[in-house]
Amino acid sequence: MGAFLRRVDALPDGAQKDVLKLLLFLGGQRPMQLLRLTPADIDLRAGTVTLYDGKGARREPRRHVLPLVTQAAEILERRLQWADAGAPLFSTDSRTTMRHETMSALVSEISAELLRAKQVREDFELRDLRRTTETMLAALKVPSDIRAQLLSHGLGGVQNRHYDRHDYALEKRQALERWARHLTKLKATEASTAPALYPSEKQRRVNVGI
Repeated sequence: MGAFLRRVDALPDGAQKDVLKLLLFLGGQRPMQLLRLTPADIDLRAGTVTLYDGKGARREPRRHVLPLVTQAAEILERRLQWADAGAPLFSTDSRTTMRHETMSALVSEISAELLRAKQVREDFELRDLRRTTETMLAALKVPSDIRAQLLSHGLGGVQNRHYDRHDYALEKRQALERWARHLTKLKATEASTAPALYPSEKQRRVNVGI
């Protein structure tokens, strides 16, 4: 993960670099939901961003509110400057929203570079960033229920739909701040000692949670 972050930092400034960093500093959110963000979904004063989770048998997408750590807030503030000029929040041509396939191709390119440099043990894909993040959050002792709230999964049960009205804002902020500190440490770690990204389930035949 440290090697990946260093490679992302070396990318030219722009939407591709920003969306990959945002994906990580928001705790491994689904790329498609990030790409759909609009200026109306961002509240820098309150320090939150709202995603819309349409997965599952939902009539309406579930509002997924996340607190912004400093790194994520800086990225979104920068993207809003582009949006004010009439451009989509994440765009490579200032006209159309970036495609999921663009992100996927970029991550595959970075994976190949890190593999050639022997900074990872196996290649990885865009979807592996999410599963790796959750695995590493578990290693940081973030409880499974808080990870579920951060990643917006496993929340469709009767308890969550009808009884649990707590917004978990504080718990999510504490977890993301801990995660941001961990990412910063990993990025500063020498490439030879940086942990490898977990490869995909197909490659490893291990389900570590999506």
